[in-house]
Amino acid sequence: MIAVRSQVVTLLSGGPFERIARSAYSSVYDRIPAPLMSPAALKERAYNRLTIEIAKQALSHGGNSVDVGAHHGGILSVLLKASPNGRHWAFEPIPNLARQLRKRFPTATVEEVALSDYTGHADFHFLPGAAAYSSLMTRPEIETGQEVRPLRVDVRRLDDCVPENVSIAFLKIDVEGAEAAVLRGATRLLGRDKPVVVFECASAKLPDSLPVLEEAGLRVSFLSDYVAGRRMPPEDVARLGRERGEYYYVASPG
Repeated sequence: MIAVRSQVVTLLSGGPFERIARSAYSSVYDRIPAPLMSPAALKERAYNRLTIEIAKQALSHGGNSVDVGAHHGGILSVLLKASPNGRHWAFEPIPNLARQLRKRFPTATVEEVALSDYTGHADFHFLPGAAAYSSLMTRPEIETGQEVRPLRVDVRRLDDCVPENVSIAFLKIDVEGAEAAVLRGATRLLGRDKPVVVFECASAKLPDSLPVLEEAGLRVSFLSDYVAGRRMPPEDVARLGRERGEYYYVASPG
Protein backbone atom coordinates (compact mmCIF):
# COMPACT_ATOMS: atom_id res chain seq x y z
CA MET A 1 0.00 0.00 0.00
CA ILE A 2 1.08 3.60 -0.48
CA ALA A 3 2.63 5.18 2.60
CA VAL A 4 1.23 8.67 2.03
CA ARG A 5 -2.34 7.44 2.04
CA SER A 6 -1.61 5.33 5.11
CA GLN A 7 -0.24 8.35 6.98
CA VAL A 8 -3.28 10.49 6.14
CA VAL A 9 -5.72 7.81 7.26
CA THR A 10 -3.70 7.21 10.43
CA LEU A 11 -3.96 10.89 11.34
CA LEU A 12 -7.73 10.71 10.96
CA SER A 13 -8.13 7.59 13.08
CA GLY A 14 -9.72 7.81 16.48
CA GLY A 15 -11.11 11.32 16.10
CA PRO A 16 -14.79 12.28 16.34
CA PHE A 17 -15.02 12.84 12.59
CA GLU A 18 -13.03 9.77 11.54
CA ARG A 19 -15.76 8.09 9.52
CA ILE A 20 -16.80 11.27 7.71
CA ALA A 21 -13.18 12.22 7.02
CA ARG A 22 -12.32 8.73 5.80
CA SER A 23 -15.29 8.70 3.43
CA ALA A 24 -14.46 12.16 2.09
CA TYR A 25 -10.82 11.26 1.60
CA SER A 26 -11.69 8.07 -0.30
CA SER A 27 -14.12 9.96 -2.51
CA VAL A 28 -11.53 12.60 -3.41
CA TYR A 29 -8.78 10.00 -3.86
CA ASP A 30 -10.88 7.99 -6.30
CA ARG A 31 -11.49 11.08 -8.45
CA ILE A 32 -7.95 12.42 -8.75
CA PRO A 33 -7.10 12.66 -12.48
CA ALA A 34 -4.54 10.03 -13.53
CA PRO A 35 -1.96 12.59 -14.80
CA LEU A 36 -1.75 14.05 -11.28
CA MET A 37 -0.92 10.70 -9.66
CA SER A 38 2.35 8.81 -9.40
CA PRO A 39 2.62 5.41 -11.11
CA ALA A 40 2.66 3.75 -7.69
CA ALA A 41 -0.50 5.58 -6.61
CA LEU A 42 -2.23 4.67 -9.86
CA LYS A 43 -1.31 1.03 -9.36
CA GLU A 44 -2.67 1.11 -5.81
CA ARG A 45 -5.95 2.66 -6.94
CA ALA A 46 -6.33 0.10 -9.71
CA TYR A 47 -5.55 -2.70 -7.23
CA ASN A 48 -8.19 -1.45 -4.82
CA ARG A 49 -10.83 -1.19 -7.52
CA LEU A 50 -10.06 -4.62 -8.95
CA THR A 51 -9.92 -6.22 -5.49
CA ILE A 52 -13.34 -4.81 -4.68
CA GLU A 53 -14.75 -6.06 -7.98
CA ILE A 54 -13.31 -9.54 -7.45
CA ALA A 55 -14.49 -9.68 -3.83
CA LYS A 56 -18.03 -8.70 -4.79
CA GLN A 57 -18.05 -11.35 -7.50
CA ALA A 58 -16.76 -14.04 -5.12
CA LEU A 59 -19.41 -13.11 -2.53
CA SER A 60 -22.24 -12.41 -4.98
CA HIS A 61 -24.23 -15.35 -3.63
CA GLY A 62 -23.24 -14.76 -0.03
CA GLY A 63 -20.47 -16.61 1.75
CA ASN A 64 -17.69 -16.07 4.25
CA SER A 65 -14.40 -14.22 3.94
CA VAL A 66 -11.02 -13.56 5.54
CA ASP A 67 -9.00 -10.32 5.45
CA VAL A 68 -5.36 -10.90 6.44
CA GLY A 69 -3.66 -7.59 7.11
CA ALA A 70 -6.93 -5.70 7.47
CA HIS A 71 -5.19 -2.45 8.51
CA HIS A 72 -7.90 0.28 8.58
CA GLY A 73 -10.63 -1.98 7.16
CA GLY A 74 -11.09 -0.57 3.67
CA ILE A 75 -11.50 -4.02 2.10
CA LEU A 76 -13.20 -5.49 5.17
CA SER A 77 -16.01 -2.94 4.85
CA VAL A 78 -16.59 -4.13 1.27
CA LEU A 79 -16.69 -7.77 2.37
CA LEU A 80 -19.28 -7.06 5.06
CA LYS A 81 -21.50 -5.16 2.64
CA ALA A 82 -21.13 -7.77 -0.11
CA SER A 83 -22.19 -10.60 2.20
CA PRO A 84 -23.99 -9.15 5.22
CA ASN A 85 -25.16 -12.58 6.42
CA GLY A 86 -21.75 -14.19 6.07
CA ARG A 87 -19.04 -14.69 8.66
CA HIS A 88 -15.97 -12.52 8.26
CA TRP A 89 -12.54 -12.67 9.89
CA ALA A 90 -9.99 -9.85 10.04
CA PHE A 91 -6.39 -10.32 11.18
CA GLU A 92 -4.37 -7.27 12.25
CA PRO A 93 -1.39 -7.48 14.65
CA ILE A 94 -1.01 -3.73 15.28
CA PRO A 95 -2.93 -3.20 18.56
CA ASN A 96 -4.47 0.22 17.91
CA LEU A 97 -5.62 -0.83 14.44
CA ALA A 98 -7.15 -4.03 15.80
CA ARG A 99 -9.03 -2.00 18.42
CA GLN A 100 -10.34 0.37 15.76
CA LEU A 101 -11.46 -2.56 13.61
CA ARG A 102 -13.40 -4.11 16.50
CA LYS A 103 -15.10 -0.80 17.18
CA ARG A 104 -15.90 -0.06 13.55
CA PHE A 105 -16.93 -3.59 12.54
CA PRO A 106 -18.60 -5.26 15.54
CA THR A 107 -20.04 -8.09 13.44
CA ALA A 108 -16.62 -9.21 12.20
CA THR A 109 -14.25 -11.47 14.14
CA VAL A 110 -11.12 -9.37 14.59
CA GLU A 111 -7.98 -11.21 15.72
CA GLU A 112 -4.98 -9.24 17.00
CA VAL A 113 -2.46 -11.74 15.66
CA ALA A 114 0.00 -12.11 12.81
CA LEU A 115 -0.58 -15.09 10.52
CA SER A 116 2.20 -17.38 9.34
CA ASP A 117 2.96 -21.12 9.03
CA TYR A 118 3.58 -21.74 12.74
CA THR A 119 2.12 -21.03 16.16
CA GLY A 120 4.07 -18.95 18.65
CA HIS A 121 5.35 -15.42 19.07
CA ALA A 122 7.51 -13.08 17.01
CA ASP A 123 8.87 -9.55 16.87
CA PHE A 124 6.71 -7.63 14.41
CA HIS A 125 8.40 -4.72 12.62
CA PHE A 126 6.03 -1.80 13.16
CA LEU A 127 6.73 1.40 11.18
CA PRO A 128 4.77 4.23 12.87
CA GLY A 129 5.40 6.62 9.99
CA ALA A 130 4.33 4.11 7.34
CA ALA A 131 2.19 1.56 9.14
CA ALA A 132 1.06 -0.11 5.92
CA TYR A 133 4.65 -1.31 5.37
CA SER A 134 4.89 -3.02 8.77
CA SER A 135 5.75 -6.71 8.55
CA LEU A 136 6.91 -9.88 10.25
CA MET A 137 9.80 -9.77 7.80
CA THR A 138 13.06 -7.87 8.21
CA ARG A 139 13.29 -5.67 5.11
CA PRO A 140 16.26 -3.25 5.08
CA GLU A 141 15.14 -1.79 1.74
CA ILE A 142 11.90 -0.62 3.40
CA GLU A 143 13.09 0.05 6.95
CA THR A 144 16.14 2.18 6.16
CA GLY A 145 15.40 5.76 7.21
CA GLN A 146 12.18 4.74 8.97
CA GLU A 147 11.45 4.49 12.68
CA VAL A 148 10.95 0.80 13.46
CA ARG A 149 9.30 -0.29 16.71
CA PRO A 150 9.44 -4.00 17.53
CA LEU A 151 6.07 -5.34 18.67
CA ARG A 152 5.92 -8.74 20.34
CA VAL A 153 2.91 -10.39 18.70
CA ASP A 154 1.09 -13.70 18.76
CA VAL A 155 1.52 -15.76 15.60
CA ARG A 156 -0.98 -18.34 14.39
CA ARG A 157 -1.90 -20.40 11.34
CA LEU A 158 -5.06 -19.51 9.46
CA ASP A 159 -6.01 -23.19 9.48
CA ASP A 160 -6.19 -22.97 13.28
CA CYS A 161 -8.29 -19.79 13.31
CA VAL A 162 -11.22 -20.60 11.03
CA PRO A 163 -13.49 -23.49 12.11
CA GLU A 164 -13.35 -26.52 9.83
CA ASN A 165 -17.12 -26.39 9.33
CA VAL A 166 -16.98 -22.85 7.91
CA SER A 167 -16.30 -22.56 4.18
CA ILE A 168 -14.38 -19.50 3.00
CA ALA A 169 -15.28 -18.01 -0.39
CA PHE A 170 -12.85 -15.07 -0.48
CA LEU A 171 -9.45 -14.46 1.07
CA LYS A 172 -7.40 -11.24 0.88
CA ILE A 173 -3.75 -11.19 1.98
CA ASP A 174 -1.68 -8.02 2.40
CA VAL A 175 1.21 -8.85 4.74
CA GLU A 176 4.24 -7.11 3.23
CA GLY A 177 6.45 -10.02 2.22
CA ALA A 178 5.05 -12.78 4.47
CA GLU A 179 2.35 -14.00 2.06
CA ALA A 180 3.98 -17.37 1.25
CA ALA A 181 4.11 -18.24 4.96
CA VAL A 182 0.45 -17.21 5.39
CA LEU A 183 -0.52 -19.51 2.52
CA ARG A 184 1.52 -22.40 3.95
CA GLY A 185 -0.39 -21.96 7.20
CA ALA A 186 -3.69 -22.23 5.31
CA THR A 187 -3.15 -25.37 3.24
CA ARG A 188 -6.16 -27.20 4.71
CA LEU A 189 -8.50 -24.25 4.12
CA LEU A 190 -7.19 -23.65 0.60
CA GLY A 191 -7.51 -27.27 -0.47
CA ARG A 192 -10.91 -27.72 1.15
CA ASP A 193 -12.68 -24.50 0.15
CA LYS A 194 -10.72 -23.36 -2.90
CA PRO A 195 -11.51 -19.69 -2.23
CA VAL A 196 -10.69 -16.82 -4.51
CA VAL A 197 -7.46 -15.37 -3.10
CA VAL A 198 -6.30 -11.82 -3.80
CA PHE A 199 -2.80 -11.21 -2.49
CA GLU A 200 -0.08 -8.60 -2.66
CA CYS A 201 3.29 -10.13 -3.52
CA ALA A 202 6.57 -8.82 -4.93
CA SER A 203 7.06 -10.40 -8.35
CA ALA A 204 10.42 -11.87 -7.32
CA LYS A 205 8.71 -13.72 -4.44
CA LEU A 206 5.74 -15.07 -6.40
CA PRO A 207 7.46 -18.46 -6.98
CA ASP A 208 7.48 -18.98 -3.19
CA SER A 209 3.66 -18.88 -3.15
CA LEU A 210 2.92 -20.86 -6.31
CA PRO A 211 3.50 -24.42 -4.96
CA VAL A 212 0.94 -24.05 -2.16
CA LEU A 213 -1.64 -22.53 -4.48
CA GLU A 214 -1.12 -25.12 -7.20
CA GLU A 215 -1.34 -27.99 -4.71
CA ALA A 216 -4.70 -26.59 -3.58
CA GLY A 217 -5.95 -26.48 -7.17
CA LEU A 218 -5.74 -22.71 -7.46
CA ARG A 219 -4.43 -20.96 -10.56
CA VAL A 220 -2.70 -17.59 -10.35
CA SER A 221 -3.56 -14.62 -12.60
CA PHE A 222 -3.16 -10.87 -12.76
CA LEU A 223 -6.19 -9.09 -11.31
CA SER A 224 -7.12 -7.40 -14.59
CA ASP A 225 -6.86 -10.68 -16.52
CA TYR A 226 -9.06 -12.46 -13.98
CA VAL A 227 -11.78 -9.81 -14.24
CA ALA A 228 -11.61 -10.00 -18.05
CA GLY A 229 -11.82 -13.80 -18.00
CA ARG A 230 -8.30 -14.31 -19.35
CA ARG A 231 -5.97 -17.06 -18.12
CA MET A 232 -2.35 -17.90 -18.84
CA PRO A 233 0.10 -20.53 -17.58
CA PRO A 234 1.60 -19.73 -14.16
CA GLU A 235 5.11 -19.57 -15.60
CA ASP A 236 3.95 -16.81 -17.95
CA VAL A 237 2.32 -14.94 -15.07
CA ALA A 238 5.57 -15.18 -13.10
CA ARG A 239 7.67 -14.04 -16.06
CA LEU A 240 5.43 -11.11 -16.97
CA GLY A 241 5.12 -10.18 -13.31
CA ARG A 242 8.90 -9.78 -13.10
CA GLU A 243 9.01 -7.80 -16.33
CA ARG A 244 6.23 -5.44 -15.23
CA GLY A 245 7.24 -5.19 -11.58
CA GLU A 246 3.80 -6.47 -10.55
CA TYR A 247 2.71 -6.70 -6.93
CA TYR A 248 -0.91 -7.83 -7.15
CA TYR A 249 -2.23 -11.31 -7.99
CA VAL A 250 -5.34 -13.43 -7.68
CA ALA A 251 -5.60 -17.21 -7.37
CA SER A 252 -8.80 -19.08 -8.17
CA PRO A 253 -10.03 -22.59 -9.01
CA GLY A 254 -9.61 -23.88 -12.52
